[in-house]
Amino acid sequence: MKIWNGYGSEHSMNLVLIGRFKQIRDAEKVEKDITKLTAQALEDDSHSLLFAGPEDQRFSEKMLSLMSNLKLLTLEPSDLGQLLSEHNIERKDDQITVKTDEAEVSAFVKLFVEAGAKVEIFSAHDYPSDSDDEN
Repeated sequence: MKIWNGYGSEHSMNLVLIGRFKQIRDAEKVEKDITKLTAQALEDDSHSLLFAGPEDQRFSEKMLSLMSNLKLLTLEPSDLGQLLSEHNIERKDDQITVKTDEAEVSAFVKLFVEAGAKVEIFSAHDYPSDSDDEN
């Protein structure tokens, strides 16, 4: 008899990530940066660069150029796959809210913090009323 030891989760995280930026233009820039990074990550995903084994993970030349132009210094190749996961992003004035069932949100945290945002992360399972608050 063979016993299978596997790890997985059928339970969604239902995470809410809120970045509060010093100025509206900072939030607008991060929102645009996420859009550009996601578009490039989609292109790179079609070439299987994002989900390669750890020894083969690398940025594409186009992604390196984009990140250089955007002056983004903290992202790693493994972070970019998070931009392709299912999530909802909403910006209102100087605040960006990301809602996702994924546990990995470090790409968003890095982008927010690098832009000077104050970041709050919580599960809407535990704080359902806060997930709809935007203040």
